[in-house]
Amino acid sequence: MTLRELGKKVRLTAACVAVALAFAGCSGGGPKAVEVSKASDLAGLRVGCTAGSIYEMMLSQRADIELSTFNAPSDDVEALVSGKVDVMVEDDTFMSPEEMARTGIKLAFRGKTQFPVAFAFSKGNAATAPVREGLSRFIDSLRGTGELQKMYDRWFECDTPSRVPMPDLGPEPEGKPIKVGLVVNMPPIAFSVGKDWRGFDPEVLLRYSRYAGRPVDINYVPLASATTALQTGNIDILCGGIFVTEERQKTIDFSSVHYYAYPGFFVRAAGAAGVQAGFWERMRQTVHNNLIVEARWRYILEGLWETVKISLLSILLGSLLGAGVCWMRMSRRRWVSQTAKAYISLMRGIPMLVFLMIMFYVVLAGTGLSATMVAVVAFALNFAAYVSEMFRTAIDSVGKGQTEAGLAIGFTRWQTFVYIVAPQALRSVMPVYKGEAVSLVKNTSIVGYIAIQDLTRASDMIRNRTFDAFFPLLLVTVIYFVLAWLLGKLLDLTVRNTAKK
Repeated sequence: MTLRELGKKVRLTAACVAVALAFAGCSGGGPKAVEVSKASDLAGLRVGCTAGSIYEMMLSQRADIELSTFNAPSDDVEALVSGKVDVMVEDDTFMSPEEMARTGIKLAFRGKTQFPVAFAFSKGNAATAPVREGLSRFIDSLRGTGELQKMYDRWFECDTPSRVPMPDLGPEPEGKPIKVGLVVNMPPIAFSVGKDWRGFDPEVLLRYSRYAGRPVDINYVPLASATTALQTGNIDILCGGIFVTEERQKTIDFSSVHYYAYPGFFVRAAGAAGVQAGFWERMRQTVHNNLIVEARWRYILEGLWETVKISLLSILLGSLLGAGVCWMRMSRRRWVSQTAKAYISLMRGIPMLVFLMIMFYVVLAGTGLSATMVAVVAFALNFAAYVSEMFRTAIDSVGKGQTEAGLAIGFTRWQTFVYIVAPQALRSVMPVYKGEAVSLVKNTSIVGYIAIQDLTRASDMIRNRTFDAFFPLLLVTVIYFVLAWLLGKLLDLTVRNTAKK
């Protein structure tokens, strides 16, 4: 494929993006808003909430509603805005007034049940018990002096919490950091601006950091893997609107309660569907909101670097391992060949996401390897199983007469393989090898489950702040396409240079 052809494909993709955005903004006035004022009004409506939340347990008991669950609260918002659900149930503090006004959502009413919110810790963990006890004492002291209420009012009683500045707490302490996992990324609870975290929960933690003399390392973790990360010790504290319930107290330890929340029933605001701005103005606003505000383009650049790093290292390491497995598979020793065959069958039979989480949370949990290196090892092991069979098939496709001819003219077996068999096998295997390499690049989109900010995770971070269902995903789609094309050209270039030699 030439650069001109690439340009055509990129322009075609960009046109598809523009069309999708156009339809997103001009969808015939949008879904109809509903009015509810009490729980009984939900009968016959489509209701959405986050999967695994306390609200799913509450709402699943009702047979008179159509319940839909989503992976993250931001997905709830997108479902409500797009009309996939009529009502969204989340914490009443989930969205600030500025966010509701921007997305065309309103809080219809609050439920009557009050839920205490606290910081979560691994059950019975002696290593984090001093942190839990110290944080509880600190929260109690803030409550006693009235400072906790002032912090709550500053963040939760403000119409524009995204503009509230973090107080100057002085220099960060040195030492071993307390690892914190946040399951939300939106004001007023917690939200990121560049590499800094703001909001009510981060302020409590940063104040405690100065009190305890230890730094805190705050990172966003997907809700689906948050509990696993806590129980395996990959994070010390889990927070972000975590309710304290009797059921959860059986498996999780909690700090002192630092605020209370009620169920919030959100609906589309009447008249919010109309869009008056022109197409190009909407495009400009979309780019500005998703990339320029709060320098969110940095998420994309950092995610791109992680994706490229994991992909290239996994392909290189996996190819070397695959060559070794191929040699074992072709060995005349039966036990060596059968071992390789069992390894290949095992890797092919385990879903990549499951294998990645097992490697991160179990097999390599205590090794000190970073999440990025664990991802490289996991993808390399999986890649090796597939390419080893490709290598074996390609080598077998080269006639035995080629090897015999090489030996007849005085080559050693190694020289025969390197100079005669390998170049022919390489040309034969490259089309399928290239496809498997491109698949690996796309499969790296799951590394967000072990708290790596790759391209897909970067789009999620942006979506959590903007609730834009289209632009972040379409942007990373174009980037993945370009990465796949560049990787294919790099492999083709490698084959041509090898053939010349």
